[in-house]
Amino acid sequence: MSLMLGADQVTLFSPPAGADEHGWTLPATAQVWQGSGNLQRLPGRSDPLMREGGGQGPFGPNVVDTAMLYLPSDAPVSEGMVAEVRGERYVLSQVHPVLDPTGTGGLDCLVASAARDTVWGLDG
Repeated sequence: MSLMLGADQVTLFSPPAGADEHGWTLPATAQVWQGSGNLQRLPGRSDPLMREGGGQGPFGPNVVDTAMLYLPSDAPVSEGMVAEVRGERYVLSQVHPVLDPTGTGGLDCLVASAARDTVWGLDG
């Protein structure tokens, strides 16, 4: 199995399990996979408005770093998992396969949207 642009060491943690006293799903801590992947950073979301998901004005916006994470097609990845890449942890969503455009299957991969949010203490 190969992955084009695979330059990052990626560690995946088990799907979320359990909830806190308010019913919020907690991140898992058990490592389930480690291998080569590729994290492509994107312009993050920045919202200065004091409303749902916002911040405290133009000089205190709520910022979420975002990226796309490319993984080999055999990586056991699913919605809500946590990936550690370059010493930072990301919550994964919108996991979907991308098929090899040549039709040979050698370049198939999985892609996930990745959001880094230190509010939940995922980075330590």
